[in-house]
Amino acid sequence: MNGGTEAVPVLSVVIPTMGRDILIRTLESLAAAAGFDRLETIVAGRVPDADVVARLAAFCARHANVRHLDIQFETGDSSRKKNAGAAEARAPLIAFLDDDVVVAPDWPERIAEPFADAKVGLASGPSLVPDDINRIGRLAGLALSSRAAGYVAERYQRNRDAAYAIDWDRVIGCNAAYRREAFAQMGGFPADFYPGEEMIAAYRTEQAGWKLMFAPAAWVKHYPRQSLARFWRQMWTYGATRIRLLRGGVSFNPLPLVPGLWVGGTAVLALLAPFFPWALGLLAVDLGVYALGALGVAAETVARTRRGGDWWLGAMIPWMHLAYGLAEWTEIIRPGADFSEKSGRQQG
Repeated sequence: MNGGTEAVPVLSVVIPTMGRDILIRTLESLAAAAGFDRLETIVAGRVPDADVVARLAAFCARHANVRHLDIQFETGDSSRKKNAGAAEARAPLIAFLDDDVVVAPDWPERIAEPFADAKVGLASGPSLVPDDINRIGRLAGLALSSRAAGYVAERYQRNRDAAYAIDWDRVIGCNAAYRREAFAQMGGFPADFYPGEEMIAAYRTEQAGWKLMFAPAAWVKHYPRQSLARFWRQMWTYGATRIRLLRGGVSFNPLPLVPGLWVGGTAVLALLAPFFPWALGLLAVDLGVYALGALGVAAETVARTRRGGDWWLGAMIPWMHLAYGLAEWTEIIRPGADFSEKSGRQQG
């Protein structure tokens, strides 16, 4: 308090949630971070679990700078929660975190640093693979941070020390912050676009003339899908979202279409192989080169991690590409599938 007036926080943190237990761990990591007392934290979402409700209420009671918006929407739930939290925010910077992350000890400072440049409207930090997860979750995270994920792998790496400029396609929505003016100018997260609303918002921010930055030191550990079925669904939504983004009018980037082209080309060769020897030969070369590439990425990873179990990455990479590529073709042929979470699990 200063002269009877409450100090304006330097950063508002909005956490959209569907009420999973891991939300409390996310909040505890934020409370342990340096500078927490200068933050405002807004949890936006209905919590169906009575135990989580009680723990969240107790956490808010202990920390006056944390509050809960008990809200839920029939349509556009993810975007509307984030927009509602932003509307309540008082700080000049508004950050958005998923409810299943653990932030770096100095995350508040690091995510705010790029905004020292008045031209910066949006900053994003990496989503790292946690240590305390099962093998499938670890392999899923390693696949996303490997060469097999292409240029988007940098979203999952602490690849440099200093922040650097990026384009909209390299922003990761689970760990991002906006300058208030930029957020208002780009119009907030579109309620009619899910998943991928963060990417549309990043594109609109860039189009509005703001500079976008990636801050490797502002990392979070994000708990990935820890089953093959959940990772398949994650990659499927990513692939379908890529086609939806193109329909939404974002700038064209051919690289994310490579998995779809590979899946489509391999399927055509497989259909022709029983009838044409040349097709059988090309299919063998295609699969052989791909297998060598996947094993090469796995070998590179094992050399870095020194963990023999990471050789299974050679099998996880095809799983990732197959799901992503099939989803691209499915979205082209039968667009508009509903990917919203209806079981009380938070998207991520």
